[in-house]
Amino acid sequence: MIQDSGGAHRFACGLAVMRQAFHGGMGRLDLMEPRLGAALGDVLSRPGSLMRAAVAYFIGVEMGLAEELARAIGCGIEYLHTASLIFDDFPAMDDARTRRGAPCLHVAHGEGMATLAALALINRGYALIWQGIGGAGADRRRRAGDLLESCLGPAGLVGGQAHDLRGWREEQDAAEVVEVAARKTATLVRLPVVLPALAGHATEKEIRLLDRLAFLRGLAFQTADDLKDVLCQPEESGKTSGRDSAMGRPNLALAEGVTGATRRFQRLQALGDRVEARLPGPRERWWMLPFLRVRAPWPGFAEQSGGLAAG
Repeated sequence: MIQDSGGAHRFACGLAVMRQAFHGGMGRLDLMEPRLGAALGDVLSRPGSLMRAAVAYFIGVEMGLAEELARAIGCGIEYLHTASLIFDDFPAMDDARTRRGAPCLHVAHGEGMATLAALALINRGYALIWQGIGGAGADRRRRAGDLLESCLGPAGLVGGQAHDLRGWREEQDAAEVVEVAARKTATLVRLPVVLPALAGHATEKEIRLLDRLAFLRGLAFQTADDLKDVLCQPEESGKTSGRDSAMGRPNLALAEGVTGATRRFQRLQALGDRVEARLPGPRERWWMLPFLRVRAPWPGFAEQSGGLAAG
């Protein structure tokens, strides 16, 4: 699914907006405790792809939110996502050394400052999200709060990480690995797609289909990431690779083999495409969604289109 040049330019403008918001959203770092300010400065200087943030921003605008509210939701979600990566890299978790092509925050600044930086991002992330959804009706605000809890709490990201640490050195069951992926990864794709739709004027049918689409894209993302962990070198993935096998972590490529995981990735891509095609209204209304489509796990893979890079 190749994006037209006009859509690509428009999306690039949205990425620039979110990059500026991400960089400046924590306020003046020079007024903070110097070590904390330095740690946050490192985090904010490497925002990653910001695909989720830009998709959330454009969905919010399309759903009738004011530009600054859509921007707040996108930035808030990205801060929560970034905080989860900081914790995920800790020695007690994945014991990673590199992230986004640079030393992990705990490697560069110590676990104490990395912890405080992640907590600062979480605090600011929630504040921005509540700012963004504050103008919605009471029922939509309640549902938005429920979505945040289900995606990030014990039934979502936190619970998924707990399952991740269970110990998977024996033969892995694919169904169990998918369950962890649904909690840890799909939730962080559902949030930027569904939350701005809830905050805006999306219909119930649109919300339902967007939620399903985000779930499928999230599982495809994790499948691609698992394949990259097994097959790619660190310089190709931008983060520490081969850790799932070494640390005994769930990985679909380990659970069902590279061929099985590749077929799963292709199937998830196709299902997502079908759900996206069912969204009501003109295609222009959903022009931003193809950018959420997951990139191929490695160069030369049959699926070359998309925007959301695994890793």
